[in-house]
Amino acid sequence: MNKQSIIERLLALPKEIAAAEEAVISANKAVQDAKNALQGHEYVLLTSGAIDGKNAEIRSAQLRSFTSEQHEAVTQAEYNLVRIKNHLALLYNEFRALQTVADLLKGAA
Repeated sequence: MNKQSIIERLLALPKEIAAAEEAVISANKAVQDAKNALQGHEYVLLTSGAIDGKNAEIRSAQLRSFTSEQHEAVTQAEYNLVRIKNHLALLYNEFRALQTVADLLKGAA
């Protein structure tokens, strides 16, 4: 990387970081939406009489079997959030590293 490419990358990174921060916000909302959908489905099942186990363990197993898709949606949303947060962290690390290199180049000039 030459000085010009470092400068260009440093100038581009804030916009990429802002976009990644927006993606984190959206991913957080997706996780919350998936959890709300799961909770709503569980509520419907519990109040409709579809869950009729004799004890808490059986009712819990029944509930889990009826909500496997919603649980998977929550898991996928949480995984996506982790991936997006990791991408944001990488952008921050790159930005700090390039700032350090720019400071070193400034001192060498």
